[in-house]
Amino acid sequence: MKFYKFPVLLIAFFLMFSAKISFAQEVEPEDPLDMDEEVWEAQINDLTAKKTELTTKLADLQKEVDELTAKSSAKDVELRNAEDAFWNELGGKSGYSTFKNDLERLEKQCRTKEGSQDEALKIFESLSSQRMKCHPEFYNRFLAVKKCLDGWYKSVPEYTVQKGDYLFMIAAKKEVYNNKHMWPVIWEANENGVISGRPKTIKNPHLIYPGQVLRIPAMNETLKKSSVFERMKGWLDWKKRRNR
Repeated sequence: MKFYKFPVLLIAFFLMFSAKISFAQEVEPEDPLDMDEEVWEAQINDLTAKKTELTTKLADLQKEVDELTAKSSAKDVELRNAEDAFWNELGGKSGYSTFKNDLERLEKQCRTKEGSQDEALKIFESLSSQRMKCHPEFYNRFLAVKKCLDGWYKSVPEYTVQKGDYLFMIAAKKEVYNNKHMWPVIWEANENGVISGRPKTIKNPHLIYPGQVLRIPAMNETLKKSSVFERMKGWLDWKKRRNR
C-alpha cells in the first residue's frame, strides 16, 4: 500500500464511526408508557384523591385509638378504685395472709380433732368477727369449717351407762364415734376414774355398770395413735388372759 492512502483510510473510518454514533443518538426507543399531559394530570388527580381519602381514614382511626386509650385509662382508674374499696370493706389487704393462715390452721384442727375445742372455738370466733370471711376465696371454706365445728361440739362429752351397755356399743353410737373399734379410747379416759357412779374406776373394759358417767374424749390423731390400742389386743386375746 502506498503511504498516501493510509491517511485517507483513517479519515474514512473516523467519518463512518461518527455517523454511527450520531444515528444512535437520534433514534430513541419508543416509550410504551408515553402519555399526553391530559392523561398524566388525570392520574395525578386520581392518586391525590386516594391519598386524601386514606389520610382522612387514618385520622379517623387515630381519633378512635385516642378515644379507646382514654376509656381504657379511665377503666383502669375505676378498677383500682373498686379494688381499694373491696379491700377496705374486708378490713384491709394486709389482713389477707393472716386470715388465710388462721383458717387453714382451723380447718386442719377440725379435720384431725387435734387440740382442744376451746382453742378451736377461740380461733373461729376471731375469724367470725372479721369481714375477710366474705372474701370469695374464703367464704365457702368458712361455712364448711363452721359446719365441721358444729359437728365437733355436738359430739357427746360424756355418756351415762345404760343397762346392757358395753364400751364397744357406746363407741359405735353415731353421736359418739360411730365406730365400735374406738372403745379403747373411752376405756383409757375412764380407767382410773369415771366422772361419777360406782365403781369409780374401770379396771376391766368388759365390766361397766348402769349409772356410771363416762368421759367421751374428742377424737384426734393423737388418740388414734395411742398405745391403748396395743393394750386392747391383750384383752381380746383370751388365750393370753388365761395364761397370765
